[in-house]
Amino acid sequence: MLGDAVYKYFTEHMHTVRATDIKLTSDWVNCIDVRDHFLVRHDVLGFSPDVIMNLAAMTDLEECEKRRGAAISTNTGGSANCAALAMELDIPYVYISTAGIFDGKQEYYDDYDKPNPICIYAKSKYWGEIIATTVPKHIVLRCGWQMGSGPKDKKFIQKIWQQIKAGATELNVVTDKQGTPTYVKDFTHQIDKMLQTKSYGVFNAVGKGEASRYDVAVEFVRLLGLNVKVNVVPSSFWAKEYSAPRPTSEKLITSKLDVAGLNVMRTWQESLAEYVNEYHEYFSQ
Repeated sequence: MLGDAVYKYFTEHMHTVRATDIKLTSDWVNCIDVRDHFLVRHDVLGFSPDVIMNLAAMTDLEECEKRRGAAISTNTGGSANCAALAMELDIPYVYISTAGIFDGKQEYYDDYDKPNPICIYAKSKYWGEIIATTVPKHIVLRCGWQMGSGPKDKKFIQKIWQQIKAGATELNVVTDKQGTPTYVKDFTHQIDKMLQTKSYGVFNAVGKGEASRYDVAVEFVRLLGLNVKVNVVPSSFWAKEYSAPRPTSEKLITSKLDVAGLNVMRTWQESLAEYVNEYHEYFSQ
């Protein structure tokens, strides 16, 4: 999902990109398992990059709880493999972290608040973040609720769309989970901004504004111009499907980006409108 946006953006901006994944999802993807140190090292040294971006992750919270070893070896071990190579080559290492590393007990979290992850996914991502910071030229960006990439979207918008596509005239969506929706195209632009300015460190990097899952669903339905009712339900309504612990609030404040004048993010409403417009044909199926 994010890799699709990153590949398109950086190739369009005249960079040579070697994209890898554990699955051959596109003809421009090479098959590499980020958990395999020797394969990763061979591939990276053969390409001789100017920067390593680690977008690889197990992101399904329930799957991470079931397969804890796989989650840790991917999200933490994968970061260790990439960090070691970035350090060896003395190049920047971009690591994508998550708002989920916070426990949700506060309403808002800035860049300086102490993480306290409450599920295996979040813990493994936070450990990967800690490892990333050992690289002198590290760029750690904590993303919010991702959206974008149409059919490659694995997140909330896609789940809502699949229900609508299947004929649902009503959606049951929670208001007791709050976050900061983030468009993958804007997030990719933010990565480029950090690299261009050599702005190393750990940063919250999310779309402007805040929302509940309900808010996003209502806006998505409105943009599609559909007569679909959105009902408010508590998280307990989805307890069977989404059993992993989730923070009540994942709302991030982009203090460091704002102070440094580096923030390129737009409002989530503006970004969602562009997303729907760009993938109009897909969302019209």
